[in-house]
Amino acid sequence: MPRRLLIFLALTASLAVVACSSTPQAPALTDPKEILVKSVESLATVKTATIKGTFSGSVNATGTGAFDLSSVKLDLAVDVPAKKTRVTVDAPTIMGTNLDLIVADGNLYLKVLGPMAGLLGGDATGKYMKTAVGETVPDEATDPTKAIEELRKGIDQLPKAPEKLADERCGDQDCYHVRLALTGADLATLGAGDGEIGSVSVDIWSRKNDLRPGKITFSLDMGAQGIVGGTFEFTYDQGVNISAPPADQIAP
Repeated sequence: MPRRLLIFLALTASLAVVACSSTPQAPALTDPKEILVKSVESLATVKTATIKGTFSGSVNATGTGAFDLSSVKLDLAVDVPAKKTRVTVDAPTIMGTNLDLIVADGNLYLKVLGPMAGLLGGDATGKYMKTAVGETVPDEATDPTKAIEELRKGIDQLPKAPEKLADERCGDQDCYHVRLALTGADLATLGAGDGEIGSVSVDIWSRKNDLRPGKITFSLDMGAQGIVGGTFEFTYDQGVNISAPPADQIAP
């Protein structure tokens, strides 16, 4: 038999084996409530996660004027097995504020730079404040079934149901797109807003391959206080390096 024909048959056989042994894709989801619930369920298997956040708009603070949020950035990293978290916020247009929060080895370390350090509990010398954190967790955190049931109830009690929009790409993944939009009147029925919030809209993109959130955006109309927005992008199960600060960087 000619050599080229043998190679062709071998490739065809290999492709057939791969096709037969591959895991079939789960049926596409169409119910926005189910997409949201399954997106939360999917986080139970996360080992590490990082979130990068950017903001837009401005906030009018009484007595201090408007703060532009367009340069504010947030970075969050979580190591679930090690019970470690790090959050950094760089807000140069909010009085030059910079915040670094670390949870590691049963302690919380907080460093705040800028004029707002005193207001946020930071140390005047620019070192980390150390506080022991407890191990107590709510019952829902140890009972996933109960937590999911509470989530379903919460979604069902919303004055407006979430809406499924057209599927989109988020990053390098195909994603479901769900939107939750509430007016000020809707928020009032939930006992939130005190009539000062005009509307809020939250968009969630859930990755089709594992249903984990790939991106979340929000828009909040606070009336006279301004309109703000934010975008948060997620990555999962990549290496993160979180550790307590050195002893010489911790305030007495």
